[in-house]
Amino acid sequence: MLVNLLIAYVCYEACRLAFFFENWSFYSATMTWANFWQLSRGGLLFDTAAICFTNSLYLVLALWPFWQQNRVYRTVTKWAFVLPNTVAVVICLMDSVYFGFTQQRVTANVFTEFQNENNLGRIFGVELLSHWYFLLLAVVLVALLYKGYRTAKVVNRITHAVWLLIMVPLAIAGMRGATFRTATRPISMNDAYRYADKPADTYVVLNTPFSLIKTFGHKGIATPRFFDSQAELDSIYSPVHYPVEGAVPQKKNVVILIVESFAEEFIGSRNRHLDGGKYRGYTPFADSLLAQSLTWEHTFCNSWTSIDAMPAVLASIPQMFDPFVLSPFSVNKINSLATELGKWGYQTAFFHGAENQSMGFHAFSQAAGYQHYYGREEYYADKRFGGKNDFDGTWGIWDEPFLQYFCTKMTDMKQPFLTTVFTLSSHHPYAIPEKYKNVFKDEGIHKLHKCIRYTDHALRRFFESAAKQPWYKNTIFVLSADHASSKTTHAEYKTEVGDYRIPILFFDPSGQLPRECRKGVAQQIDIMPTLLGHLGYDRPYIAFGIDLLNTPAEKTWAFNWHQWPQFIQGNYSLITDGQHVTGFYDYVGDPLLKHNLKDKGLPQQDSMERQLQAFIQCYMQRMKANDVTMDNQKKENKQ
Repeated sequence: MLVNLLIAYVCYEACRLAFFFENWSFYSATMTWANFWQLSRGGLLFDTAAICFTNSLYLVLALWPFWQQNRVYRTVTKWAFVLPNTVAVVICLMDSVYFGFTQQRVTANVFTEFQNENNLGRIFGVELLSHWYFLLLAVVLVALLYKGYRTAKVVNRITHAVWLLIMVPLAIAGMRGATFRTATRPISMNDAYRYADKPADTYVVLNTPFSLIKTFGHKGIATPRFFDSQAELDSIYSPVHYPVEGAVPQKKNVVILIVESFAEEFIGSRNRHLDGGKYRGYTPFADSLLAQSLTWEHTFCNSWTSIDAMPAVLASIPQMFDPFVLSPFSVNKINSLATELGKWGYQTAFFHGAENQSMGFHAFSQAAGYQHYYGREEYYADKRFGGKNDFDGTWGIWDEPFLQYFCTKMTDMKQPFLTTVFTLSSHHPYAIPEKYKNVFKDEGIHKLHKCIRYTDHALRRFFESAAKQPWYKNTIFVLSADHASSKTTHAEYKTEVGDYRIPILFFDPSGQLPRECRKGVAQQIDIMPTLLGHLGYDRPYIAFGIDLLNTPAEKTWAFNWHQWPQFIQGNYSLITDGQHVTGFYDYVGDPLLKHNLKDKGLPQQDSMERQLQAFIQCYMQRMKANDVTMDNQKKENKQ
């Protein structure tokens, strides 16, 4: 069995080499053989996952304690190995050719993209003739699978049973990315960034069976054609941002705090109307910080889960139909605050107190251009802190000590810097440090509330320490929740609008930014363009949000998509099924969304529907074309 699996690994590596040589012109300028072998080593993780998935039936049949002496059974076992691996070889070699047209690995979207084409047979025939050498290679590899296959000697049933009990969990771990840890989610395409410095290199790390398996079943949609004219589409919505006219560049430090499950309902100062005016919330420090910060009347997340927050906050990429990092677009080349400020000479670092591969944050931070990553392992290595004594027993380092570590590490950095921290304590299993169990108790209806109170305390301690540092007054702080919470208790926070309400604030200790609550709507994807606009960033870039400081209140908006797309502007929320409006509500005057105003003649409905359609079409067009940086824009301008 092990020999047979080794043959499968050989086939995958042969296909990787074939992919590399076939696309030599794409890589020759930047790739060395040393780089290639380094990427290949990383690719073993993804090869293992693909091999464990495609050979799962073979593994069970080969180790099943019964019928091993039956000739038919042994023949079936052999073909359970040969056939899936033959399919894997064929699609890998086909994708080596197809990559030249798409410059990305094939994903499950290919089945919807070409479902109505009737000329594929002719196309495949032409490509087969022009790539005859791949046909020969396929024959060689399939022959290796067939001729090299080894039938195990029959041993006693107990031995088979023992090996079956050993191999099943090992195979499951292989599918997950060679890990048993429940705190680490299974690897996705985005994890290729753990081994690649450039987006193009991720395609060498990946293999096509893995890409297909990991995107199969995702709801990927065809690019809608609401607008046939590109000019009309661009006139309604464009994600291209240009330098603010007359802006003076100022290279202030930027510190972004993404706070786990910090729903707006928990913020007392945003909810004085609740419970007959008696509600005070669970965040006395956040309340005081909001009073000194710039925020907006209505602030929303674009994310539904934690893994959606980083793309939204740091790269101005919202969740569309699927989480971005689990979508086929996750290995697209993107720009972010880190890539743009990195061009300006900023040092950049991302902090998260969990195991380094937890939630795929490390991988996305690399994709987003962060130069350094600090997680649980780095915290343990810093002797100035409590090491393993500060582990919460489930996820990572408690928020209070990790935020102190975050503050200290920034003092070690050269200015200007961009740093981001993602907290974790306000999360299931809803625990807080032992020393605070008699301080934060019976805080509310749900166990999460005491964790929110603890995290708010940790934020207070962080700002107290930060205020003593030499970089403090030359820094802009941004605080945003990663998403809202399912543990909200008031009805208005359980609606399609309330589900996305979070705090978003910009705090400037120097007082340069105004300290007020402005009219209008703000969302996570606005953070990147708003910061770059305020800093006077002098280069064009792509971001799907808007610059809040240079956009009139009536033109601010928010978008989110969990079950269905929703567009929020002014006092209204528009909900669609992807094609047609299903709901239109005055969420300010009707916070429980009881009265559907769809087709009541309100002029805002048509305008908002067109904006939503333009946003979705633009997003899909650019993502599918891997056109979400200025690189392609510059090529188009030259043409």
